[in-house]
Amino acid sequence: MDEITPVKIQFRMEQWVRLIKEFQASGMTVKSWCQQNNISESAYYYWLKQIRMKAYLHQLPTTQPENKKPVEFAKLHVDTLRTGAAVIIHLPSATVEVKEGTSQKTLEAVLLALKSLC
Repeated sequence: MDEITPVKIQFRMEQWVRLIKEFQASGMTVKSWCQQNNISESAYYYWLKQIRMKAYLHQLPTTQPENKKPVEFAKLHVDTLRTGAAVIIHLPSATVEVKEGTSQKTLEAVLLALKSLC
């Protein structure tokens, strides 16, 4: 590659950065903006990709950290959830489901309410 080629590429990149910023500020669709500016959509997308790639590469760290430790994962214990009821009472006008772990006070209140209704 000669000495001029990298300069030409950088110059064209800067031109396209300016053009893409103009497009973004226009509020137009890519298709209509390209037609208005006599630019092919394929050229627009090509240079957009080049600019994004260059921006991405400049964000990568240039050196790897020393003494890089492997990632360690912690083992989690997950209790299975019980979705079914411990007790199910079917009545003509209602069904009562009592989950395991329901307090005695709550259960007594529900049974008293049922007694007064039935």
